[in-house]
Amino acid sequence: MTVRGVDRKVAESHGFEVVTGPDGRERVVPTASATNPDGSPYRAKAGVGAAAVSPHNVVEGDCGDAYLWIHPVGGFVSEIETGFDLNTGAVAYHWQVNRSDKYGSDSHSWGGGLGVDTSWRGEWDVRSGGVTWETAGVTPSSDALLWDGEICSSGGPSDRDYVV
Repeated sequence: MTVRGVDRKVAESHGFEVVTGPDGRERVVPTASATNPDGSPYRAKAGVGAAAVSPHNVVEGDCGDAYLWIHPVGGFVSEIETGFDLNTGAVAYHWQVNRSDKYGSDSHSWGGGLGVDTSWRGEWDVRSGGVTWETAGVTPSSDALLWDGEICSSGGPSDRDYVV
């Protein structure tokens, strides 16, 4: 997952200043009043370094990682497992998965508040029209709103598997 923007209101309410870099990208900078989610004075966590992409079903970035796996379970049914693990806590998220096979396509969404959690996991059971290859992916616009105001985008993990 990668930071793609900033929610100024959330950032400022937690003691962060929003600045615009020379590249035009907004970033959050802690002020002397910045606090951690537990109310203690803010201390930065170490990041994961440069964004890297692992196999398509796991996408790593500067604010965490996102994943998606298709698990065929038989009877033309598959379980789609998706979620994220963040470097810092989030207060809200929106997540959408699109899937398709030779019989059609559909999507499923999750979202809501997070109690400054650093991870979330969702499942979606899907029935196909028959034996087929199924493809599913998290939309790149899926994201988590971090407690410091940064918006952490999914990176679009995807998977493909044979459903019987």
